[in-house]
Amino acid sequence: MGIRNSNICWTRQWARPLTLEKQKIFLCLLIVLFLLIQPAKHGVLGSEIHQHPENFLKEEGTKGLRVLPANWTDTRVQPSNAMTCLSSDDTRENNCVQVIQASFSQTYSKTFNSSLEFRLIYSYSDPHKNFAVSVDSSDADVEHPILFVVRQQKAVTSWELPYVLESSFGYQRRYNTFRRTLCPQPTRRAESVNQIVVDVSTSSRSNVTFSLKMTVDSQLFVRLDEERRMSVTPSQNRIFKFTFPTSVTQVAVTSKSLDDVCLTVSVQSPKCPIFDTIYNVEYEGFRQTMTGQSTIIVQKEQYPEGFYLVYIVNTDDEKCVNSRTLAPLRTNRTKEVTFTIQETVSVQQFRNVIFIATLGVYAGFIVLIIATCVLVEFRRNKTKQARREWEATVKIHKSELEPISEVPEFQISETTKTENGHLDLSCHAETTSNDADDVFSDTTNPIRPTRQENKLTSKRWRRVSEMTKHQADFYNKKSKRYVSELCIIAVFYLIPAIQLVWNHKDMMVTTGDQDMCYYNFACAYPYHLLIDFADFNHFFSNIGYVVLGTTFVFITKRRDYIHTMMMRKQNAVGEQRGIPPHYGLSYSMGFGLIVEGILSACYHLCPTRMNYQFDTSFMYVLAVLCTLKLYHARHADINVKSHMAYIVLALLVLLGAGTAFTSEFYFKLGFTVVHLIACVALAIDVYYMGHWKLDKETMVEHVNTCWKSRPLYLERLTLVVVGVVCNVAFAVTQLVIDSVDFNTHLLAVFMINLFVYSVFYVIMKMHKREWAFVTHRIYPFLFLLAALAFWLTGSYFFLKKAAKWEKSPAESRMLNQECLVANVYDTHDLWHFLSSTGLFFFFMFLLTLDDDIESKSRRDIPVF
Repeated sequence: MGIRNSNICWTRQWARPLTLEKQKIFLCLLIVLFLLIQPAKHGVLGSEIHQHPENFLKEEGTKGLRVLPANWTDTRVQPSNAMTCLSSDDTRENNCVQVIQASFSQTYSKTFNSSLEFRLIYSYSDPHKNFAVSVDSSDADVEHPILFVVRQQKAVTSWELPYVLESSFGYQRRYNTFRRTLCPQPTRRAESVNQIVVDVSTSSRSNVTFSLKMTVDSQLFVRLDEERRMSVTPSQNRIFKFTFPTSVTQVAVTSKSLDDVCLTVSVQSPKCPIFDTIYNVEYEGFRQTMTGQSTIIVQKEQYPEGFYLVYIVNTDDEKCVNSRTLAPLRTNRTKEVTFTIQETVSVQQFRNVIFIATLGVYAGFIVLIIATCVLVEFRRNKTKQARREWEATVKIHKSELEPISEVPEFQISETTKTENGHLDLSCHAETTSNDADDVFSDTTNPIRPTRQENKLTSKRWRRVSEMTKHQADFYNKKSKRYVSELCIIAVFYLIPAIQLVWNHKDMMVTTGDQDMCYYNFACAYPYHLLIDFADFNHFFSNIGYVVLGTTFVFITKRRDYIHTMMMRKQNAVGEQRGIPPHYGLSYSMGFGLIVEGILSACYHLCPTRMNYQFDTSFMYVLAVLCTLKLYHARHADINVKSHMAYIVLALLVLLGAGTAFTSEFYFKLGFTVVHLIACVALAIDVYYMGHWKLDKETMVEHVNTCWKSRPLYLERLTLVVVGVVCNVAFAVTQLVIDSVDFNTHLLAVFMINLFVYSVFYVIMKMHKREWAFVTHRIYPFLFLLAALAFWLTGSYFFLKKAAKWEKSPAESRMLNQECLVANVYDTHDLWHFLSSTGLFFFFMFLLTLDDDIESKSRRDIPVF
């Protein structure tokens, strides 16, 4: 009875109509039941699990679906690891992620495909540790590479395997091994725990294997004077960090290698990220290419917190060889490198050597020169006083002297002898009077000589009086045109030269590409003096040209003033003595030396193939001016007009500038042909002293005369023959050997001809018994010996070049040499000192060469 009543109550409760709340609950239950009975949508991994469940293992004790392929190696999850798969949406790649709490110095070898991603987490607490990661995969594919992403506190780094690099020739190099040093990121709190997360994934459907190892890089920091040896490949660069000690302000990073594989060395600021690939290394710091040797000077004021030193092997050797040669193809691009970081001369020592020692040497040299000039002036005045006393004695006793004593000794040698052997002076006197009205009487006449005037004269020796038919003011004004025109040329030449070189230097500083300038990096010190100089010591070493050129201008001005006073006295007497000094040419030589120093300094701001002409162009001018100075001394009326001389020099400079755009051999070949033709024409002009005519009748007459009779001007014939032989020998030798560039070749031509004519001039002075040149007035001879000594010594250092722009920047650095003098100056600086001093002494030699005959009458001075 009780049971029956209870059943009746239960039936009555459910028979009651459902309330609204119960209806909502019932509807929700139906929806949940409908969703649960829907078929599952399997992705790539889900389909495989559904079709072949025997190939997969289910992880126990996990929530959700966590499955692993049964045939994978080393995939059983440890308690510290975890794997998560996306079961609801399994259509995308990297469906499963396996997290591994990794340990340093342990190698992790894994096999996976696109459905799985590995995440390795490295934890560390020491903020001063530095790490490097190495990865390897032998079966990774270029189409489906393995991607590695390293996440640090403030940086993200990524790469792929195989590591593909494209060469300059267009082909690709693949590397299955890769190593990278992670950028150090120390934290402020030492007790904090930091993490490095490495994500590894691939898009390959087939299984691929990789190995990964994270190690503590204990070799990152480099100490001063510590030598490091290492191996570098395109896929395994090396990074080091250097911090300046307290007392060190400047260091030199010297790298050396025995092989010729092209390498890039980069110095970067100690910040993250580090630009350590061949594609991004140009975005930070400054860099050099290297084959066998490299030196980078780094100052503390540039990187007060230290710097990173990065070594990257290039994919090919294209950047390390000359553009005109083909880079070799190398399969093995492993490079062994040794480097050291050493302290160089400090900034304070550098200032002392540059400004105190160098300028002190030149100041002492100028004092010595001034003392010498004072001594020379004293001896000149003493000689003049003795000359006046001797002339007074001759005038008093003139009636007692024999007639023959009035004839100078060198003039007696030109007289003819009678049949009985006695000297006959009538022939000489008659010839002199007859030749006074010949073609030499007015060589400035614009009318060309007639055929009759071009015939050979029978007179063998001419006198300076026959070559100077004008007053002294005429020659003075004519020679000073060289000065004004030289100054105009210098201004218009210096402005674009400075702008061009300064732009090159700024580009090097802005881009950080030190391959743009051909410095001797082993002895190139940066310095800030109003502006930033990348190689200040080579720039400043040209100060000798400016100082000595200015000194020579003042010496010339002093002699010009004295000569002007003396000429006024001579004009009062009515007799011209000595040879025309042509002080305008001397001024031009002094100003040319100053401009040469400025242009050479401009060139050394950023030495390149394009601006090398700035270093040599005014050397051409100085060589030509010295030659004209010698020739005009005794051929005042047979001279070259200033504008014509500068036009010829301008054409030669233009020709030299063209070698920067094409092959030098063809320029040398064409120039050699023109050079030899001009050499022969100039030899004929010198032999006949400008009085010959280029026509058939005159040439036939000259040939017949030379063929049938003895040469009339034997000494000048010797000069021209020796000159032609030297020019031909040098030209042919350079065509065969091709040992120097065209600009140096051109300069050598001028210097050879200047040397030949200078030697001829000195020999002729001795031959004509102007013995005071080496006896009474010995200082010109001493100036010549000093010039030769400085030039010969300087030539030794000039040939030992520490850089060559004919080569590639990396090849040029193979010639770099350490500093020789006070750890500041190298061989090229010594060449600047010696060449400028040698030029100064040679200028002094030309200026004082004929002081021994300044008191002689021009009728008694021979022409040669």
